[in-house]
Amino acid sequence: MSHVAASVVEHTGTFWSLDLDRPITTSLPARLPATFLQAGPERAEELAMAMEVADPAVVMERFARGCQCYVAYLDGGKILASYGWVSVNQEEIGELGLTIRLRARRAYIWDCATLPPYRGRRLYPALLVYMARVLREQGLRRLWIGADASNYASRRGIEVAGFQAVADVTRIAGVEIKTRYLLRPRPGVPEEVLQDLCQSFSQEVELVVPPGESRSA
Repeated sequence: MSHVAASVVEHTGTFWSLDLDRPITTSLPARLPATFLQAGPERAEELAMAMEVADPAVVMERFARGCQCYVAYLDGGKILASYGWVSVNQEEIGELGLTIRLRARRAYIWDCATLPPYRGRRLYPALLVYMARVLREQGLRRLWIGADASNYASRRGIEVAGFQAVADVTRIAGVEIKTRYLLRPRPGVPEEVLQDLCQSFSQEVELVVPPGESRSA
């Protein structure tokens, strides 16, 4: 059996970006009256329950390594309905099989979720817009976010929040071959954005140029 025949080719997901050098013009109210804020370690137990992790130490470990958490509350702050995490150093991207190491003034948004009773009410994209505005005030220049290929609801929320799809990720793996990661750029994405993304990964990634299109290295 050839190496090609023994390999598995999988479209694992997509990366989006949002540049914060220009004003964030997206205005997207949630369909429920919500309060958005940055959560701290004092909310670790509540976050652990929302994330369905048994030990709040998991949450505390994230705070200890510098991660930030943002949340959406309903009913005057009584119900934690949606949350999202932000890293500014390094993060494992489990759904895409990659590790991202953030360059200066970049951040990666990850592990976002809306609790089941409150889905479909635009809480997720509204939370992303809130996070982007706060992170812009902190002096960040660009946000990255990724979602796996099958998570259609997350992908739609990311797009609605104003993020631009940058590249699709394909993983080629097999028993007898080294795992390869291919980045397929979306049309119209600036070269600088693509190179910024490629240089942020711990693993080697290959930028795949579509037929009929040339890109400088």
